[in-house]
Amino acid sequence: MKPDTLLFEIAWEVCNQIGGIFTYIKSKVPTMLDTYGDNYMAIGPYFPEKAKLDFRPVREIENIPLAEAVQYVRSLGYEIHYGYWLLEEARPKVLLISPVVGLEHLNDAKAKLWQNHAVSTIEHDPLIDQVIAFGEITRIFLTTFIDNLEICQDVIAHYHEWMSAGSIPGLMHEKVRLATVFTAHATLLGRYLSPNEEHYCLQSRTYNWQQKSRQYGIESRVALERAAVRSAHTLVANSEITSRECEAFFERTPDNVIRSGIHRKPGVGHEVFEQHLAHRSKIDAFVKALFSPSYQVKTEKTLYFFTSGRYEYRNKGFNITLESIARLNQELIRRKSELTVVFFIISKKPFHNIRPDVLESRQRFQDLQKICKSISAKIGPRMYSNVTSTGGHKLPDLNELIDDDLQMTWRQALANFKREGLPPVVTHHLDSADEVTDFCERNGLNNDAHNRVKVIYHPDFIERATSLFSLDYLEFVRGCHLGIFPSLYEPWGYAPMETIMHGTPVITSDLSGFGRYMRTIIPSDADHEVKILNRRHQTEEQAIAQLTQTMCDFAEAFEKDQYVPRASLPKQVMDTFCWSELQQRYHENYKLALMRYQPVADLY
Repeated sequence: MKPDTLLFEIAWEVCNQIGGIFTYIKSKVPTMLDTYGDNYMAIGPYFPEKAKLDFRPVREIENIPLAEAVQYVRSLGYEIHYGYWLLEEARPKVLLISPVVGLEHLNDAKAKLWQNHAVSTIEHDPLIDQVIAFGEITRIFLTTFIDNLEICQDVIAHYHEWMSAGSIPGLMHEKVRLATVFTAHATLLGRYLSPNEEHYCLQSRTYNWQQKSRQYGIESRVALERAAVRSAHTLVANSEITSRECEAFFERTPDNVIRSGIHRKPGVGHEVFEQHLAHRSKIDAFVKALFSPSYQVKTEKTLYFFTSGRYEYRNKGFNITLESIARLNQELIRRKSELTVVFFIISKKPFHNIRPDVLESRQRFQDLQKICKSISAKIGPRMYSNVTSTGGHKLPDLNELIDDDLQMTWRQALANFKREGLPPVVTHHLDSADEVTDFCERNGLNNDAHNRVKVIYHPDFIERATSLFSLDYLEFVRGCHLGIFPSLYEPWGYAPMETIMHGTPVITSDLSGFGRYMRTIIPSDADHEVKILNRRHQTEEQAIAQLTQTMCDFAEAFEKDQYVPRASLPKQVMDTFCWSELQQRYHENYKLALMRYQPVADLY
């Protein structure tokens, strides 16, 4: 590759968190900037509510070809924003495109998709309209930008998943001077078939893509996904699972399989444990604030389990996790265990607002802490004075050291803190009930004092600025004891990978790309902090029984030994997850795309 090659990374989750691709891009950006510097830029959709969180617009664009291309797009009446993505460890340049075009232009784009690629989008689908609009404006921008460059300037566009890739078929049909790479992180049919077709993982190659996509009402989406995958110069899959699906549904074998990665390796040894204690103390404070108004929870005898991910109830294994949690609750009650397990479910769902009683409980707990510190500050000097005075060899009566004002303040704070009723299961007011709330209601997981397992359903992303825990997501992960991810469909699996990399043991699945990879490097009989659930060749009931037993064993070991397990992976394994290594493999795929884009030049 030439040193001045320009690289655009295009994804629907740039400045728009939905699921794992947001984490993928976010973690990859620092390495990309180290490698490509100012020649790197991200492109994503513009949604004002999302963009205001971490996008800083810039009015003046110094790069002349870029400025002219942006101005041309705006002159056509389309909304496009240039600025910086304000990530914690990097500030990449970014273009955000509002995925809206006029009806006439939208219909023209749909007609071209049909005429040139046999992609029918006649059925009404608001998401398809957004995807096509985003693709059309991206196509116009890239075409204009490349026309403004010197003929010898190389440009690569790296797309992620189908929603960002609507421009690929048009760009390739018009033979724009551009090398394209498509990374398949999953497939649409895989997401739909996995929870609905028995033994999907064993017979994915037998399905007719058109018949099944029509059956599930996603024919237009799958057809557009196929057109993008088949048009790109280079195809990369993130796991063997996705690779197999690409062969089955797109009739194209990926040129390479490249795992997802992380930017920075976390601390090791004592650092991991110290971070766990620091972050767990904040989770302790939240749990005390939520439960103590109703009854006491001994946090020193409490385990924090969690699951997280996109809300796909069966695909993410939420269904079998909740069933196993309910059985764990009954087993701990049967044993008359003094242990408490708090199970957190972190998944984005539509909600109105955080529950006022949750916010009030946290505020009153903080007020109570302040009053305790105030009383302590006043009692301390008085106790010292009493002890050092004549006859101070006797232990003073603490009640005599507290004046009437302090006693009144304490009684009022305590009265305000107490609550009638049970602690809420859901921290937010959901737009509507869902499978999680329905399951908890049916199975008595209502945070009653009698239950040994408490459930906290947090239907929003965890970010420090807005977090009920005063933590960001990875700090929350470090503060927990066990991550549970028994996925039915998970082509890679960022959540379990991040969890184990940051020191928290995990239960994952042999139907996730991460789980399958870990199984190749960890002996099946090893006593390790990564437990791999056998979902590939077990029934759902067998998987639930195995998951329940694994959690029971974990709880019993903690209760017996009072040992807080932390996870660690060998350095050679950790290195395989780092972008500094994985990016070298992508570099080779970029060269391959350039070679296929202009094979006669023989420059690569």
